[in-house]
Amino acid sequence: MNYYEENPEMREYFESLPQYVQVQLIESGVEITTLGELQKVATHMMEQ
Repeated sequence: MNYYEENPEMREYFESLPQYVQVQLIESGVEITTLGELQKVATHMMEQ
């Protein structure tokens, strides 16, 4: 189970991300435990 599936706020944010960012997050295996961490990592990925 992915981190974002356990938390409704994180799931909503994750599902709002572009598909390529969702794939990168899943494939990276990075362990994210808070919405803030997810937002920071996603923003970084979108800026590249």
